[in-house]
Amino acid sequence: MNKLIYILLLVTAVLPIGGAESGAVEADASSDSLLLLTPQQADSLEFRLLHHYTNNYNFVVKADSLVLVPREDELTDTSRVRKDDRIAVADIRELDTIWIKVARDQFTMGWITEDELLKGVVPDDPISQVIDTLTVSRSIWMSILIVLGVIGFFLKRRGLHKLQIFRYDEMDSFYPTLLLILVASLACLYSSIQKFTPEFWQEYYFHPTLNPLILPVVMAVLVTLMWTVIIVFIAMLVDVYHHLDFFRGLMYVLEMMGVSMLSYLVISWTTTFYVGYVLLAIYIIVLLWIYYKYIRCRYICGNCGRSIRQKGTCPHCGKINS
Repeated sequence: MNKLIYILLLVTAVLPIGGAESGAVEADASSDSLLLLTPQQADSLEFRLLHHYTNNYNFVVKADSLVLVPREDELTDTSRVRKDDRIAVADIRELDTIWIKVARDQFTMGWITEDELLKGVVPDDPISQVIDTLTVSRSIWMSILIVLGVIGFFLKRRGLHKLQIFRYDEMDSFYPTLLLILVASLACLYSSIQKFTPEFWQEYYFHPTLNPLILPVVMAVLVTLMWTVIIVFIAMLVDVYHHLDFFRGLMYVLEMMGVSMLSYLVISWTTTFYVGYVLLAIYIIVLLWIYYKYIRCRYICGNCGRSIRQKGTCPHCGKINS
């Protein structure tokens, strides 16, 4: 009975977004169903909730090869599965360690410890595979983006006047500021999930979706933030296209990517020490202050119709606005 109560609590914790009434109905239905489970079924459900996969779950081998043994207590007559092979979980046994029986086909199957299995496979889902690739190579692609940002910054600072390198306050658009805020918020939320509720991220990794409406609240917010970052980045590119020439726009985008990744790294790292929450608040306030103080254009030139920050000589056509 204690195990059933524990399972019920886990099921309730990961209920998707919905009204309180629908959540209560689902919890009651889960409670009634759990009472009908056999001990073996309860064990299987508990394993599914704690490990996020169970029998018939599909993996793709990412390691060069995995060694499978015919029985969990034997190390003879081994077989192998190779990189890019698709395998399915056939059985699970919990002894001194957890052994997983996997099968590629009816002729190639065997046992492997869970630790070795998870190190060498990725869920058979394109979203999971993208997450795994980005996680494994995170330091590489983040470093590349930061380096590109530094390159853009130094190209501007070296005084390449012929290219008229873009300054941050040259284009009247809120999208760059919003992008920086969203990326920092995403970093803070992701780091918080990893620190306080890592099982939510693990569940999402094994059962990903791009639809936030069927996810628990915290994961729904994370996925919504991801979508919003993509949309705002595209909107920023459109603004850059309409306001800047190719070289100035390129320098601007490079700098934005570098600053975004740097803020992501700083906020996500400091959030693990709780300092990130304070830094995020200060960061947002500073970004908004910079935008409203130095970037937002309040006036329109009466001659050329372009936005200007203050009355006086138009920087675009040279006419005086009073």
